[in-house]
Amino acid sequence: MAKTYRVLIVDDELFVRSSLSRLVERQGFETLQAETGQDGLEKALVERPEIIFLDYRLPDTDGLEVLKKIKKENQDALVIFFSAHGTYKTVVEAIKEGAFDYLSKPYQNEEISLILMKAKEILKLKNEVLRLRARSEKLYNVDEVIVKSPQMRQAIELAVSMGRQGDSAVLIEGDTGVGKEVMAILIHSNSARADGQFIAVNCGAISKGLIESELFGYERGAFTGALSSGKPGMIELAEGGTLFLDEIGELSLNEQTKLLRVLETRKYFRVGGVKERTADIRVISATNRSLEQEVQEGRFRMDLYYRINVVKIRVPPLSERKDDILPLALHFAAKFNAKFNKKVKSISAEARKALLAHKWQGNVRELKNMVERAVLLCAGDELDLRSLGLDAGSHVSEKKMVIELLAGETDLESINRAIIEKALHLSDNNVSKAAGLLGLKRGALRYRLQKYGISFVE
Repeated sequence: MAKTYRVLIVDDELFVRSSLSRLVERQGFETLQAETGQDGLEKALVERPEIIFLDYRLPDTDGLEVLKKIKKENQDALVIFFSAHGTYKTVVEAIKEGAFDYLSKPYQNEEISLILMKAKEILKLKNEVLRLRARSEKLYNVDEVIVKSPQMRQAIELAVSMGRQGDSAVLIEGDTGVGKEVMAILIHSNSARADGQFIAVNCGAISKGLIESELFGYERGAFTGALSSGKPGMIELAEGGTLFLDEIGELSLNEQTKLLRVLETRKYFRVGGVKERTADIRVISATNRSLEQEVQEGRFRMDLYYRINVVKIRVPPLSERKDDILPLALHFAAKFNAKFNKKVKSISAEARKALLAHKWQGNVRELKNMVERAVLLCAGDELDLRSLGLDAGSHVSEKKMVIELLAGETDLESINRAIIEKALHLSDNNVSKAAGLLGLKRGALRYRLQKYGISFVE
């Protein structure tokens, strides 16, 4: 659908405002009106119209002053300056202050139509540039694509290659926080579907009872609490683009069966629906666990595994790509400098050693969070051990796991239970984070939680 642009007309004459509004609206624009310079300025800054017709002579001020204030706050507004009293000097000053064009009163309708046509083309071009810039920032300039290590470079090259080679399914493996979604974005952004939507779904973050309706959508009245209008699912929203299924191993066998049908037939139904829909999507999946083991243990369908695993990309943990740690830390520091108005330029020698020695169980996500906090707390231009929350032994002080073994509690089962409970406490009862602290897969930790009867939140 074509965008409808808004035009603000600032003039003290009612006849001019009314006649110009009718002419502009016939060209397909929406209009706003203002009688005074102050009213016009407020509407220009609050309503943010794309085009402004601004009279030179206003009852409370002159149009040049209003023009200056508008351009100071909204450089993108196209201001057409017009007046019955203008001189060559006024025209030059208006253009100098950023006016898009100038018209003398009385104007001709053809002049207005021509200016609107030119303005519309300029706005379309600007919007396209903004769209491409936004997509570039989202898809190419992602934080985690700072690469010096050969392992990560190889993974990125494979991702870019898979983006350019059709719609084959890709399975991305890697620990929590390594940047699996970044890799999926690289595949999408380098594919023929790059102009389509990239829809990411964290299968482990959606309640078991809701995952089906979130993926497939639902029709009106499909279940208690359903929206009266129904709701499109993630598959439908990704139409023409890419659906990224993060932590796909969290899907139940029933949900896996329904997803398999979509992948095999490209057909699906909304929950409660009778109309068969077609899915024009590419599916990229990710997991932080071994799906081969899940298949062997009967928790993941073998046919779905082979369907999503045409090509596998492994994203190495940060501990295996130490060459990337310091460049990433400096990159994040520069980013958070802008956010917090700080001037961090470097990292102390001691802190660099500690960063390289740290285990990084939370991977890039942990590093980013650590640097964000460090920049916020840093009073100077250099990050040190204290601001980073590290000690010379490279352990994050607040993440230390201290288990006090009381007398009589030295059997292995009690120790295991105590360690797991401590990890859950440090992770605010987040199973994925606790698994990362313990160096376990999420499924393996869930098994132990059930084994020891420890309550947890899915």
